Amino acid sequence: MGRKVKLIESTLRDGQQSWWATRMTTAMLLPALPALDRAGFHAIEVFGQAVMDASVRYLKENPWDRFRLIRARVLKTPLMMINGGLGFSVGRGAMPDDMLALYYKACAQCGVDMFFVLDGMNDLRNLDIPIRAAKQAGKQFYGSIVYSISPVHTDAHFIEKTRQLVQKGVDALVLKDPNGVLTPDRVRSLVPAMCEAASPVPVYCHSHCVTGLGPATNLEAVKYGADALWTCTRSLANGSSLPATDAMARHLERSGYEVGLDPAAVAEVEAHFRSMAERHHKPVGTPAEYDPAYYVHQMPGGMISNFRAHLAQLGIQDRLEEVLEECPRVREDVGWVQMVTPFSQIIGTQAALNVLYGRYKVVIRDIEKLVTGYYGQTPAPPDPNLVDRASSRMKPITERAAAHVPPAVDRFRREHGPFESDEELLLAYFFMPAQLREMADAGPISEVDAAAGNSLVELVREVARRKGVTRFHYVQQA
Repeated sequence: MGRKVKLIESTLRDGQQSWWATRMTTAMLLPALPALDRAGFHAIEVFGQAVMDASVRYLKENPWDRFRLIRARVLKTPLMMINGGLGFSVGRGAMPDDMLALYYKACAQCGVDMFFVLDGMNDLRNLDIPIRAAKQAGKQFYGSIVYSISPVHTDAHFIEKTRQLVQKGVDALVLKDPNGVLTPDRVRSLVPAMCEAASPVPVYCHSHCVTGLGPATNLEAVKYGADALWTCTRSLANGSSLPATDAMARHLERSGYEVGLDPAAVAEVEAHFRSMAERHHKPVGTPAEYDPAYYVHQMPGGMISNFRAHLAQLGIQDRLEEVLEECPRVREDVGWVQMVTPFSQIIGTQAALNVLYGRYKVVIRDIEKLVTGYYGQTPAPPDPNLVDRASSRMKPITERAAAHVPPAVDRFRREHGPFESDEELLLAYFFMPAQLREMADAGPISEVDAAAGNSLVELVREVARRKGVTRFHYVQQA
């Protein structure tokens, strides 16, 4: 066999976020953890901003307790979380440095082993606080460079960002393609150059399947030097998600690479989540149809369906194509910002307003913050007219986005405490009191799937998934 290629499993984060709108309860995932742990993955990605947000808002589960339940059952495989460099919710603006550092400290104490962090504009200054916090906690830090297509996103741009990120002391560098617009052809020039610039730091590839090219792009990235890839179990792979684990492992091994996964454990994970999809009437992953328009508007796949619904509420769903055509123009005006959360939402919203009312007749506040530096340095200079317009309401800044934000932990503790723990303080900072009351009223997290029922059929299914069980005795109570 050839060199070892590491696979990072993201069903519990990216897979369910892409296909189930991040509505996977803790009870739905717990039975799969033993198999995930023995499968041989380099890491299991289980946590992130969207997971924490959905846990509180929709599932009414304490996200810290959710993570601890996972940590107690995953004993061998490192656990990973993904986060944006500016903080928990970029839509609120940059988090104060002390609150952001406390967040990373709490995550590390809860059991996170690896932090996978990106900045949506590749302003790597926004990773300084997360890197410092992760290193102080003795954890690994995977720094990300977000891929995009524009006149300024050249190989030279990405190579320079690679050099900058390596100098910050990251443990691995990730070429992140959330929109699935990286192609095998681009990989052949970009990945070798990034590997050379990053050496001896390893380069990993994280490319989605939005355009249908995700599997081919990831395989080509390995061929040209990438050491690790992200995958999901087949039921939650493909589409706007990541490539399927079983297929990627098979393709890599046929190409002569060592993967080191346990096929039986991988199959057990897939059987579990397929049964969860059937039981809860959830969609299962299917390959995306190729659509070259994605390479123009670069809007995330999941966002288009949400956007279509919002336009329908306004009675203008027939103008979606106009909005998609306007998105690249807005991107250019704001400095070719990447189409990733929250910037894809900001750009999409402004594009819709431009179509409805005329170009920049109405300007949202986040566009003004974007062009004046409050999210960081844009990849290219924004349109001067937009900057002048925004500057009349807010002073442009050139320093790191959060450098102007005053410390908040002591003040927040004084004004809203006392808190029993830093975890409780962070939840109070992130969420509205009513949301936390609803979560508390729901009680402790259930470890039993409410949809499982008590039928004999469900019992047999559960026993069949447990490979170590050779017989069982069923007694029906009177």
